[in-house]
Amino acid sequence: MAYLVSIFLKERAKVIQLRACLETLITQLQEKGFGCSLEERIIGDRQFFLCTSGSKNRSQERKWQKLLGQTMAEFICDCQEPEMIRHIIRSEYQVQYTKEITQIEGYARRLLESSAWEHARIVYVSRRQKLAKQISLYLKESNKMAVDGFVRFRMKTYRKALSKCVKEALDEYLLDKEYKEFIQLLRYFVSVQIPKMDVVHVIHQGRRRLHMLKADGTPLKFKEMDGAAHEVMEPTFSHEDFIVSTLLNIAPEKVILHTRDPEENIVRTLIQIFEDRILVCNSCSKCGIPLNFHGDA
Repeated sequence: MAYLVSIFLKERAKVIQLRACLETLITQLQEKGFGCSLEERIIGDRQFFLCTSGSKNRSQERKWQKLLGQTMAEFICDCQEPEMIRHIIRSEYQVQYTKEITQIEGYARRLLESSAWEHARIVYVSRRQKLAKQISLYLKESNKMAVDGFVRFRMKTYRKALSKCVKEALDEYLLDKEYKEFIQLLRYFVSVQIPKMDVVHVIHQGRRRLHMLKADGTPLKFKEMDGAAHEVMEPTFSHEDFIVSTLLNIAPEKVILHTRDPEENIVRTLIQIFEDRILVCNSCSKCGIPLNFHGDA
């Protein structure tokens, strides 16, 4: 059986990519004994690819439809999807700057690759798997597939999911942007502060367990902290917020951060704020500070 796949001729990059995808499929199947072939035709403003399956029975034809479905799903996700995402970003959220569009698109792509998809009460590991199934079912009913028309008219649920994903990506992008701007402000604050101590040790013992010590290893007491730390504290401040606020007011020449979990959010935040002033220590043989410290700041 022959299948006719077409795409607009003017989209040269997509034509080249679609040709490469189909040629790879044909080559792989020929190596497995399928008598399949690929021919090209140009009619009007469209490029047509005639894919002959060479199947000998219904079982082989179903396998061919499944593999062709997978190939087309990969093409749509890799070549059509980025353009669709950029269109959503521009049209629905009026984002125009190329740099911002590229960054939001990156967030959206990561969300898409990490999401499970559900259709007709069946959960698919990825959108590629779901699309492959949808396309293979379509190929059972029709041997003609206009890629652009298929995406526009037969993938409404998929396009709605893309819109939702872009919204989540934009929210995540804006939160990260605000966070980076806030970190930049704190860096500036540290740079203009007059250091009140040479060294402060911060003991990190897991989530919400942080303690501050002076250079000699004794606990840093409230009375030794700058009064501004108390002024900026709010009733809703967490213990982590208090540690950051205190360090900002003390602005020590060096912060020695003791941790066995460098990926913890508070650890990453402190590293970003204090940059070259901070030293991360995961072994205290040189520092002499015990990591099982249980005192209070």
